[in-house]
Amino acid sequence: MPLSDLIFDLNRWQLAVTAVVFVLCVGAEQLWPQVRGRDAQRKRWIVNLLLFGVGFGALLLLAPWIQQLAVVVDRFIPFPPLVSMGLPVWLLILVSFLLIDVLAYLTHLTFHSVPLLWRLHRTHHSDPLMDASTGVRHHPLEAIVGGVAQFCILAILGVPLLVILGYGVVAGVWQFVTHMDVALPEPIDRVARLVIVTPGMHRVHHSVRMDEGNSNFGMILSIWDRLFGTYRRRAVIERCTMALGVGGFVPATDIVGSLREPFRR
Repeated sequence: MPLSDLIFDLNRWQLAVTAVVFVLCVGAEQLWPQVRGRDAQRKRWIVNLLLFGVGFGALLLLAPWIQQLAVVVDRFIPFPPLVSMGLPVWLLILVSFLLIDVLAYLTHLTFHSVPLLWRLHRTHHSDPLMDASTGVRHHPLEAIVGGVAQFCILAILGVPLLVILGYGVVAGVWQFVTHMDVALPEPIDRVARLVIVTPGMHRVHHSVRMDEGNSNFGMILSIWDRLFGTYRRRAVIERCTMALGVGGFVPATDIVGSLREPFRR
C-alpha cells in the first residue's frame, strides 16, 4: 500500500474513533456533570466542531506536502534516525511515544510563549465554558503550523511514521477526555494525574488567570509539567467555580468570526 493511501486510511479511522469517543464523553457529561446549566450554550458545539472539521480537512489535504517537506528538512539536517539504533520494537515504540509527547508539551508551551502563535492558540482558550467539544476547538492555522513543525522535527529524529500516526489517534481521543465536564472522583483524578493529564488538571490550564493558564501544558503525560516546573493544581471545589477563558477577550459566536479571531486585536 502506498504511504499516502496508508495516511488517508488511518485518518479515516481516526475520524471514526474520534466521533465515537466524542459521543461517549458527551454522554458521560450528561450523566455526571461537574458544572450544571450549560444547556443554553450547546450552540458552541456547532462552532467548535466546525473548527475541527476545517482544521482536520486542511491537514488531510496538506498531508502529502507536509510529508515531502519533512523529507526535505531531514536531508538538510542530518541526524541519526531513531529507527536505525537497533532497539527492540517495544523499546522503539516507548521511546518514540515519549519523544512525541514531550515535543507536544514543548509545542504547546511555545504557542503560549510566542505572541504571534498565541493569537492562533487563543481561539482554543477563548471558550468561556469547557466540555468535550472544547477539545477540538482549535483554529485551523494552529493545527497546520503545529502539525508541520512537529512532523518535521520527528522526521529529523527518525521516529517511525506509524508511531506518529498512532500517537495522533490517541492524542485526538485524549483531548475529549481532558476537556470533558465530568465530576470525576477527586481521589481517582489525584492518583491518575501523577502520570497522565486528567480533566481536573487540565481545567486549571483553562483558567482566566494567566499564571494558571500558563501551566499544565501536557498533552497525554503529566510528567513533563512536573519535571519542568509548570505543574499547578487547585482544590476540586475551586475548579468547579473558577472563571475560564481569556481575560478581556470576547470570543466570536459563529464560525466566520472564529476564523478571524487571530487577526483581531
